[in-house]
Amino acid sequence: MKKIFRSCERSLSVVLCVIGALLLVGCGGKPASVSGTVTLDGKPLERGVVGFAPVNGGMRAAGMIQSDGSYVLSTNRDSGLETGDYLTTVSSREPGTVPAQGGPPMPGPYITPRRYAISSTSGLQFKVEKGSNTIDIELSSEGLDNAGTTNRKR
Repeated sequence: MKKIFRSCERSLSVVLCVIGALLLVGCGGKPASVSGTVTLDGKPLERGVVGFAPVNGGMRAAGMIQSDGSYVLSTNRDSGLETGDYLTTVSSREPGTVPAQGGPPMPGPYITPRRYAISSTSGLQFKVEKGSNTIDIELSSEGLDNAGTTNRKR
């Protein structure tokens, strides 16, 4: 009877060790993480959203821009994202105003040119590889106005 008890005790120890190892390593999850800093004309953006959409379809990732310009992407409630090529968008607006009659605030004017808010006009594409990725995004207010047309000097 003692032998059987010891055998069960060892089996339980092995099972608990395996479960502990899986918890430390993690089961599943996303194979890549992305973080970085967003700047406009060399200065960190203080607010906004960064979006990554897989070129070949799939789950999008997004992250809020912090007051120092930094961001960290997540997919839904999971941290990280899948590897691959991503079309990237950045949108930053001034704080909105609350209508006199109440209700949700109206969106404020864009800080970043609107072209960066649309994946087909942003001109931003990045490759995400397995592991930790630092992707700094440098935006410019030169070249196109907020309507997406070329600025022309007359």
